[in-house]
Amino acid sequence: MFGKSNKAAPPTPASAAMPAASELAKIMGNGLVQLIVTSTEPIQFYLFLNNLAVEEMDVEEISINIVAADDSTDQKIVRATLSEYVTNVAGQRVLQSRELFPCTFEVIAQDRRIAISCLNLDSTQGLWINVGLKPDGDSHELQGLKEFRFLLTHELLDARITWVDGQSESVYPT
Repeated sequence: MFGKSNKAAPPTPASAAMPAASELAKIMGNGLVQLIVTSTEPIQFYLFLNNLAVEEMDVEEISINIVAADDSTDQKIVRATLSEYVTNVAGQRVLQSRELFPCTFEVIAQDRRIAISCLNLDSTQGLWINVGLKPDGDSHELQGLKEFRFLLTHELLDARITWVDGQSESVYPT
């Protein structure tokens, strides 16, 4: 009890209405994608879609493309795509692509963290991009982005940010 009495405190209206910790700990929304890159030479990674592992050898590529609309066009791109090999009904391995957004997509690679929460496909409404991990568990929310691009293949790991002023930079060291 951290120095307090072992007697149970009488319930208060606020504590009586508090949901159980098991309910508070649930992952809400449309899903969770976790990508953990353990090596870059050669590239080795673990991919989980809602706690289900996807075999590394089945993955052709994972890409995230986020492009905000500018003055010349109202076209926005907010996509996260997994291209993977699946076995069809004829027993052949074929390449199939599937959209991952809406979801929360977390990438951990090269001592860096990227977390993207996207509520709507092809919409920047309900889109948050956070990077890093501070000692207090918080991260840095990126604002003022024009583009965010991420690509993972068996030969390449790249994440690039372009700011509204046109400056571009890589998330990963070269």
